[in-house]
Amino acid sequence: MTESASNLMAIMFGLAVCALIVAVGWRSVQNRRILRMQGTNGAETVIVANEDDQVTSVATTRE
Repeated sequence: MTESASNLMAIMFGLAVCALIVAVGWRSVQNRRILRMQGTNGAETVIVANEDDQVTSVATTRE
C-alpha cells in the first residue's frame, strides 16, 4: 500500500469515527425534554428529563 493510500484510509477512518461520535451525541440530545419555568421572584427553574420522562437534573437560578 502506498503512503498516499494509507493517508487517505487514515483520514476516512478518522471521519467515520467522528461521524459516529456526532450521531450518538445527537441522539442523546434529541431524546431530552427541557422545561423552563420562571417564578414571580425572578428565580428560574430548569428541569431536564429523558424520553421516558424520568427527571435527570433540576437547576434553579436567581437573577
